[in-house]
This record gives sequence, structure tokens and C-alpha cells, in this order.
Amino acid sequence: MTPILHRSQLASLLGLPAAEEPDAVSTAWDCALILDAWVDGIHDLDLDGLLTPTRSRGRTLRNLTVNVFHPFELVPRALTEAVFPWDPDGDDAREAALASADAIGAYASDIAAAWRAFLVASGDRLEGELPAVDSPRGAIGFCELLAQQRWHAAFHYRQLVAHRAESGRPLARPLAVEGMAGLDLPADVF
Repeated sequence: MTPILHRSQLASLLGLPAAEEPDAVSTAWDCALILDAWVDGIHDLDLDGLLTPTRSRGRTLRNLTVNVFHPFELVPRALTEAVFPWDPDGDDAREAALASADAIGAYASDIAAAWRAFLVASGDRLEGELPAVDSPRGAIGFCELLAQQRWHAAFHYRQLVAHRAESGRPLARPLAVEGMAGLDLPADVF
């Protein structure tokens, strides 16, 4: 398996200045903001609204919710046990279990609340030397894992915002994820 280069390593290899990257604490709290914004972004949708295909490869908001939130059930284990056993192939089964708008909302709300509780309980453990984590894609630093999950959640959050706008139900005040430090999202939303 080819090792994954950290952005700072790639910048160094190319002779470019490395962008300042946020620390694990701020990255983790950014994730909490995105999860909370996502929960707010789906709370008033009925099941039909959550099952309408988006321009994200025809994926529904229910599917994207599972895809974004399930990793945050696993990240705490990455800190304590240095493993991140994310298998997106299991998302279909997780998604099928969410048969109502209330179930989808509760799924997202419960994970967002558990994530915030994890951050509060972790305290100083998110500072200083953090473990290397075994993942399906190979070893990765815990901070980089957080950064990847923040990027992933923010990327799909913009799709949720765009989908709602295209469906005639725009969010009044969407979270401006583009302004988060060190978050390099592509210009294209889909």
C-alpha cells in the first residue's frame, strides 16, 4: 500500500511553503460545528426530503448523513485504541435502519452530542503528541485523521446547503465552512 503523504510533507517535497494547519483541538471543535450545522440543516425535512436524490452522485441526504456521521462514532476509538475501522461499505445497512425522518434526525443528533461529550471529556488528550492510527487506508496521524474527517464533513455539508437551496428550501444561515482555518475545499460543490 502506498503511504499517504501529509499536506506539509507534500508541500516540502514540492518545495512549496507549508500552510499553517490547525491543531487537533480546533479541528475537532470545527467538526462539532459542522455536525451541529448538519443537524440543523435536516431537522425540518420530512422523509421524502431526506430521500430525494442530490447532485452528489444521486445520493440522498439520509445516505450522506450516515456517511458523514458514522466516522465520528469511530474517531474517539482512534484516540484511545489507535484504530479507525471505518468501512463505508456498511453504510447501506446503517442507512436502511433509519426508516423515518425522526430516526435520521435522532441518529445525527445523538452522534453530534456524543462527539461534543467526547471533546469535553478528552481535555488535554487532544494536545501534544497524538497517536498514529491504523485505518483501512494505512497508518495516519490522529490530527490528520481529524482533518480528513473535517474536510469530508464540510464537503458534504456544502452539498446539503446547495441541495436545500435547489429544492426551494434554503437554509437561513448556513455555516460558512469555507472560512475554517486550513480547510482547503474545492470550488466545485458537486
